[in-house]
Amino acid sequence: MTEKLKKLTTAQGDNLLLLLILAVAVTLVSMKQASFFSFGTLQSICYQLPEMGLLTMAMMAAMLSGGINLSIIASANLSGIVMAMIMTTYIPKGEDNVGIVLGAVAVGILLSVLAGFINGVIIAYFKIPAMLVTLGMQMLLNGACLVITKGATISGYPATFKFLGNGKLAFIPMPFVVFAIALIILVVLLKNTPYGPKVYLYGSNDVATGFSGVDDKALLIKTYTISGLLVGLAAVILTSRFNSAAAGYAESFLMQSILIAVLGGISPDGGKGKVSGMVLSVIIIQVVASGLNILRISSYLTTAVYGIILLAAVAFRSKKTG
Repeated sequence: MTEKLKKLTTAQGDNLLLLLILAVAVTLVSMKQASFFSFGTLQSICYQLPEMGLLTMAMMAAMLSGGINLSIIASANLSGIVMAMIMTTYIPKGEDNVGIVLGAVAVGILLSVLAGFINGVIIAYFKIPAMLVTLGMQMLLNGACLVITKGATISGYPATFKFLGNGKLAFIPMPFVVFAIALIILVVLLKNTPYGPKVYLYGSNDVATGFSGVDDKALLIKTYTISGLLVGLAAVILTSRFNSAAAGYAESFLMQSILIAVLGGISPDGGKGKVSGMVLSVIIIQVVASGLNILRISSYLTTAVYGIILLAAVAFRSKKTG
């Protein structure tokens, strides 16, 4: 009971620290642009945050098991390309067809799920480190994207599909609705099903998990399949918001997803981390990105800033647990 209370207190302390960082970030950006703290800005963040949030959730799922998923961006790009090809091939330009759009979305999501499933099978049955497996999958999927598109960009989607990344449900941006639903499902999986304790236990001590009677192979396959599902949802939002699909899109999001996960308290070694910390971390990085954009900081320097934040977060977590 004491150990459980200690863990709870530590998680609350981490979230309070993240809230403090968020408050400082919002204050600094607001000092530069007074209109930043407004409903319009909040709505804009709600359009931009979900794609990064879903990708970070996919990374978090893998990291909780002590692994990593380096194939999330390549998988999202391939899903987006396939969705785009289906829609542009079977729906005449300027027209709409809800059935074909939904079919394209289903195929795109299933492709990411399949990539995650294959990652899980290889990691579970061949005992190859997740970093190598998912790196190999990343290279395979990137190659497939280039072969299919020949380096070209596919654009021009029907209104129904564009609504998924740019529309509103009442006054709430549709991407945020998708993100919120996925977030609730992930929380339920981790807190209210046997899967949650098992994945935390496996991430903390895979040997002990095996001796406790948990089917570690099924657990890993399930984990990477869940990661793939979240990638598929992110692919829908990304493709719809960009209104185009191509190989190599959003490559910087891979590093950002790892940064956000670690900043949010997800241990790179596995077994530790809460969804609440991850969400706060996503918001912080979105505010920082908006602030750097307002200050007209170059994208190259922005990447360096993210690297500094990642190093600081890893150093802080290491010192804290050391």
